[in-house]
Amino acid sequence: MDRFIAAFPAVADGDLMLCHAHGVAYQRDQSQLVDYGEDYFEKCRGYEGQAIAEKINAGRIAFVARHYGSGRVCDVGVGSGEFIKRRPHTFGVDVNPAAVRWLKECGRWVDNLDFFGAYTFWDVLEHVPEPEQYLRHIYLRSFLFLSIPIMQSLDCIRESKHYRPGEHLYYFEEAGLVQWMAWHGFVLLEASSFESEAGRESIRSFAFKRIRWPSLNAT
Repeated sequence: MDRFIAAFPAVADGDLMLCHAHGVAYQRDQSQLVDYGEDYFEKCRGYEGQAIAEKINAGRIAFVARHYGSGRVCDVGVGSGEFIKRRPHTFGVDVNPAAVRWLKECGRWVDNLDFFGAYTFWDVLEHVPEPEQYLRHIYLRSFLFLSIPIMQSLDCIRESKHYRPGEHLYYFEEAGLVQWMAWHGFVLLEASSFESEAGRESIRSFAFKRIRWPSLNAT
C-alpha cells in the first residue's frame, strides 16, 4: 500500500477507509484483486475504434504534446495498447500477461523503466497497490500524465460507477490527488476535463512534473 496514504488518519466505512482530511480513500483489504488476464485485455480491446475512444486518445496525445512534445514516453498499464499504437516513440509496461505478450510482439516492451522523459498512467494509478514501484523511476524534471476518476466527496464513493472493489484500490478528491502527488515530489502543471467532455463520467486528466524526490513523511 502507498506509504503516505497508509499513515493518514482514517475512518472505517465497510470495505473502505476514508481519509477525509486528505481527500483520499482506499480499499481496506487489498489482497483480493481482479484477474488482469486475457479477458481483461480483450475487454479493453473492445473499446478500440469507438467514437469516445477516438476522442480520448486524440486528447491524450495532444495533452502530452502540449507539455512534453514528441519525445519518448513510457505508458504504464497499456490497456489494449491503443495509445501506443497511435503515438510514435511510445513504449509500455504492464502486469497483464496478455498485454506483455502484445508489447513484446510489437517491439514496444520496456525492460528498464528509467530514462524516459515522460510517463503516462491512463486509468492506472487507482489500480496499483504500491504506486511508488513506478513513481520512483521518474527522474527529476520528467513528466507524468494521468487520467483518473475524481470523487466529488468521499462519502459518495459507492454512488459512483467507478466504485469497483478489487479493481480500484484508491479513490481521490481532486485536491487530495494533487497533494498526494506533491508528497511524491510532483508539481501540477494542468488539470483537464477533456475525457469527461468526450463522454467519460467524472474522469479528469492531469499533467505533473517531478521537481524533487519524495518527502520522508506526509505533513
